[in-house]
Amino acid sequence: MTDDLATLAETPDEAAAVDDLLVRITVAAADTIAGVDYASITAWRGAGYTTVAASSALSRAVDDAQHAERAGPCVEAARTAVPVGVPDIAATMSWPGFHRQATRLGLSMSLSVPLFTAGGTAAGVLNLYARRPSALTALTAAVRDVYAEERFVPTQEFDAGSERFLTGLGLALRTRATIQRAVGAVMAHDGCDAAQAGRILLARAAAPGESLFTVARRVIGETVPESGDELRVSTARGADGVTRIVVSGDLAMPVDAEVVARLTAPPDGPAARLELDLSGLTFCDLWGLRILGELRDRTVAAGGQVRVVAASVSMRTLLELTGTASYLGYASGADPVE
Repeated sequence: MTDDLATLAETPDEAAAVDDLLVRITVAAADTIAGVDYASITAWRGAGYTTVAASSALSRAVDDAQHAERAGPCVEAARTAVPVGVPDIAATMSWPGFHRQATRLGLSMSLSVPLFTAGGTAAGVLNLYARRPSALTALTAAVRDVYAEERFVPTQEFDAGSERFLTGLGLALRTRATIQRAVGAVMAHDGCDAAQAGRILLARAAAPGESLFTVARRVIGETVPESGDELRVSTARGADGVTRIVVSGDLAMPVDAEVVARLTAPPDGPAARLELDLSGLTFCDLWGLRILGELRDRTVAAGGQVRVVAASVSMRTLLELTGTASYLGYASGADPVE
């Protein structure tokens, strides 16, 4: 299961091997993870959700109830691309169809975990179902930790099946982050969009028969300065009430978590007005762009405003190619500050 999860993360989205991997992961999860009685995988196919793999008719029936209403933990996990745990199905009223079917079939807990392919999107959601109360409590907490850290760091003893699953999930998430960083590097270097960059990486992997992960790491080494520039964030509040945030260095994985936390936490006070000076950014990948988006979303949700007032040439290119310039309040075509 460990190898299958990592392999899935570097398999092209449309490859025939995707469904085979999803089936094997489902079977292994149901057979080897302690506390899991049934497993399945939900995926979007055509115009709706469907079950592409199931360990039993029971897990398929619970999935079907969610697909029919397009609501439930598996659908929520597919939409948000983050794990969704239901610690007490009997007390859950958010998804009526799921609640009725799962309780009727005697299920107590569930955990839905998105699994990704090379494109960075969720190829499917692994649904784990348990009859025994609290059977998945420790696993749910561990999965959330793995998603946050992109690696499995044991803090307690798990059964062998859970350890293989959590280890593989961590490998898969790191593989995904590496490939997405390489996509961002190709976009900035070649001046292309994300889809074109993905095809370039796949072509490079196909030619010598290397894995996509290996090629992604090499591309990063070729296009991103080896030493890298340390990410620096400074904040100053002006007399006019506008807070100016200057970001310089490399905004890319991996980076100091404390720096990211400082960047994504909007200033105190209602209706903050933020100006982002990105003229000192030497490199930014898609992960870095997502961090900026998180800052913008949190600030806007609090009633504030965010505007990029300066951008380096590479950052301006990334904003324009990804169509996020207006989203981050950047006037496309403005001269970068040197």
